[in-house]
Amino acid sequence: MKKIILLSAALWLCACAGLNKNTVNYQMNTYDSAKYYVVAGEGRSKEEASQNALENMRREMVQNAPSAANQGVVTDLMANAKVEKAWRDQDFSGKHFYALAVLSRAKARKVLEPLLDQEDAKLKGLSEQFASPANPLADLKVAFAMQQPVFRRSALDEIYQFLDASRQSYRPDLFNPYKTLLQEKLAAVLVAVDVQGVESEVLVTYVVDALNRMGLGVTDAAAPDQVLLVQIVTDVDEYNSDKLKGLVWCSSGASISLVDVARGVTFARFNVHERAGTSRAEDSLRKSMQHVGEQASAQITARLEAYLKTK
Repeated sequence: MKKIILLSAALWLCACAGLNKNTVNYQMNTYDSAKYYVVAGEGRSKEEASQNALENMRREMVQNAPSAANQGVVTDLMANAKVEKAWRDQDFSGKHFYALAVLSRAKARKVLEPLLDQEDAKLKGLSEQFASPANPLADLKVAFAMQQPVFRRSALDEIYQFLDASRQSYRPDLFNPYKTLLQEKLAAVLVAVDVQGVESEVLVTYVVDALNRMGLGVTDAAAPDQVLLVQIVTDVDEYNSDKLKGLVWCSSGASISLVDVARGVTFARFNVHERAGTSRAEDSLRKSMQHVGEQASAQITARLEAYLKTK
C-alpha cells in the first residue's frame, strides 16, 4: 500500500513539474467560474493583449445577448470589467502576450437587477390599467404600451442569464405572467381578413403573417366575434413591355379598407400597385402579387397600430 501511495505522489509531482503556467487555460482556471466571467485576449504587447481581451468580452456579450446590445447595458457592464493578468508567453521566439479580462458576476448582478426590477414595476403598473370586465379594444391600447417594457425586460434578462454562472433567468415568477397577459390581450382582438380577386391566396398569406407578428388574433370574415376587418379586392392588368422584349409583364393591385367592426367605421382606405416581368405569365402574376402583398401588409400594420394606439 505504501508503494502505491508513493508512486501516486511521484506521478503528481511529475505532472506539476511539466505544467506550463503561461498557458491561457491554466491562468483562466485560477478563477472560480461561479464568481467570475473571464475572457482572454492576445497581442504583440501587454497593452494590445489587454485591449483585445476587453474587446473579446464585449463581443461575447453582444453575440450571446444580441437584444441587449441596443439597451446601453453592455457599456455599463464593461465599466466593471478589468484586466487582471497580462503576460508574455516564453515559448514564442518573438514577442507574444496574453491577457485576461475579468468581470465579477456579483458586480454584473448589481448593474442588471435594478434595471430588471424597474421594468417589472412598469409592467405591474400597466397591468393594473386593463379594463374590468375585459374590453378588447380598450385593453389593446394598454397592451401596446406594455410591448416596449416587455422587450427591454427580455433583453436585460437575456444578458443576465448569459452572465449568470448557472444560466438562470431573473425572477421568472414575476415576468412570465406579464408576458402571458400581453399575449392574451393582443390575441383577444380578432381581425377578420376578407380578400377577393385573382391570386388572393398569395395576398392572404402576407397579411395574415403581418397580423400574427403584431400578436393579433386572425379569424374568418364570417366570424361573429371579430373586432376589426381587413377588406381587400385585387385586380390584375396584363400587358406586354415595349422596352424589354421577351418578358411577359403583369401589373397587380389591391384596394384595401380597414374597418372597426364594433363602431361600424372604416378608418383607412388605400391602394397598392406593383408590376413584374418574367418569361412566363404565371410567374409574373405571382411575383407582382407578392410585391403587392409585401407593401399591403406593411401599410396595414402601420395604419392599424396608428389607429389602435390613438383611438
